[in-house]
Amino acid sequence: MDMGIQMPENKIKITPAKGRPMLNWVGKKPLDYVKGFPAQLVEVFDPLKSGRIIKPPSYEELKGNWQNLLFHGDNKDVLATLLELGFRGKVDLIYIDPPFKSGADYVRKVELRGLKNLGKIDEDEASLLQQTMYFDIWNNDSYLQFMYERLMLLKELLCETGSIYVHLDWHVGHYVKLLMDEIFGEENFQREIIWDLGNPSGYKSLAENWIRGHDTILYYTKGNNFVFNKSYVPYSKEDLEKYPEKKNRNGLAVTDVWKDISPAQKWGKGKFEHTGFDTEKPEPLLERIIKTSTKELEDVSKDKEDIPIVLDCFIGSGTTAKAAQKLGRRWIGCDINKGAIYLTSRELQKIINQQIKEGDPKYPSFAIYKVNDYDLKLLQTEAVELAVQHIGIQRIRTDSFFDGTLGKKLVKIVDFNHPLTLLDLQLLQDELKKRPSEDRDITVVCLGKELAVDPWIDEWNKKHPVNKISVIELKTDKKYGNFLIHKPPEAKLKIERKGTKANIEIEDFISPTIIERLNIDNKLFKVKVPDFRSMIDSVLIDTNFCGDTFHIVFSDVPEKKTDLVMGKYELEIPEEKTMIAVKIIDMLGEEVLIVEEI
Repeated sequence: MDMGIQMPENKIKITPAKGRPMLNWVGKKPLDYVKGFPAQLVEVFDPLKSGRIIKPPSYEELKGNWQNLLFHGDNKDVLATLLELGFRGKVDLIYIDPPFKSGADYVRKVELRGLKNLGKIDEDEASLLQQTMYFDIWNNDSYLQFMYERLMLLKELLCETGSIYVHLDWHVGHYVKLLMDEIFGEENFQREIIWDLGNPSGYKSLAENWIRGHDTILYYTKGNNFVFNKSYVPYSKEDLEKYPEKKNRNGLAVTDVWKDISPAQKWGKGKFEHTGFDTEKPEPLLERIIKTSTKELEDVSKDKEDIPIVLDCFIGSGTTAKAAQKLGRRWIGCDINKGAIYLTSRELQKIINQQIKEGDPKYPSFAIYKVNDYDLKLLQTEAVELAVQHIGIQRIRTDSFFDGTLGKKLVKIVDFNHPLTLLDLQLLQDELKKRPSEDRDITVVCLGKELAVDPWIDEWNKKHPVNKISVIELKTDKKYGNFLIHKPPEAKLKIERKGTKANIEIEDFISPTIIERLNIDNKLFKVKVPDFRSMIDSVLIDTNFCGDTFHIVFSDVPEKKTDLVMGKYELEIPEEKTMIAVKIIDMLGEEVLIVEEI
């Protein structure tokens, strides 16, 4: 069946894995080649106008005028694209924090700005939204194939002196260790780093078992000639008083057990502001890895074309990119989740703006590209969670296909970016063939369905007294028809020209999704937000919009969660007619774009 996706003709050959020791699983497929997808430039942050790149750049094109890169898309597609663009063997350091196959839902805690403005809303509970970012639910075979393919591609991108760090926990660390041995060679395994998470608190300390207190980081290199700068921690005051001769030494050499870096969730109101990601890693962790496994900046060549490149293809909240930016390294980031791309972009804008103020912007720009099309209006993970709550589905944490149960029936929730199709039903049929002993009926949940669906189900149910299929169509079902239909944010702007300046004012803004989510949590009264700016996370402005790529010439990203966006702006504009584009992003990462010619 033709799904409308045009595969490129070019095949990119992949170097075979080392092969010993070898891990096998059901459905293991070698990765002999990949096909690169075209990348589309969607946004540029370049406040110093250092040079606008208007197409996916090759490595050679970037050497003389580097621009950091952020990709929205499946990381397998993105890594293939990077190979096609000439980045094979050009990346100095890779850090990834992939899914752990933990069976958990991972959420981002979202707090509206200026909580004191929220009137009746309880500041600690009702104003705190949980946005589901992804479901970490896999079976062993699919997870191993997923990691195998991506590790093969990462090896291709890694330079001969490069290093890779893979951050895991007890769920799959042992499996991935064998994958790494197979792909990189066990001779290139350098260390298993234990990151001590410190004293547990809350529900974790109540577990009737040994309390989990660490993560594992697997450290491999491409070969024997790798970069390694030994790191140290300062001696304690007590040590220096007792042994004054230590004042002239570097400090204590860091071992492979890291006890001195706290998880991001414990930062509190300290130096770093937590972005709300469940799995966010602290910047000091990445700073240590980057400083240890990349060249010092004073050791690079005069033309600076060998400044280390750091890659993270599970970028999440952007910690790797933030640490690399602050340390003056080049970076490439990627994530399939649009919310992660937005968060990373937002945090990097803040850092670069601060570096410009301090007069030290080593790389003052970055570009965002989209590879393939994962730009759904409502993230499937978030939609699934809303549907589960709405219908009263009991979630299954151990099933990679079905989403839960409703009474005695198994439930499959179809992606909400398309109606239920015969292809979806074929996939369901194929799954049931793998489960010949399954005797439960099936409920399929969807927003809408194609006309051919009902006759197909009728015919199926006649032939199958077991595994009968029923459909809950959320748009029309009488029992479940009040499902939250996603509505994008809306804004009202006033834009006026005064000579070579534009006055821009946000007169009103509404995020229906935020209001509905707050109302779900506050059934006794309808939520009212006195200041609409509480729902706005950031404002981005392009004063010469070309209609294709959004060039950020001004960004209003408040430093603190308690701060509101300004809402009024006066910016320099060209004397001739120009297109003003204003992008307003709400606290859930959804955006509205308003364009006006003046």
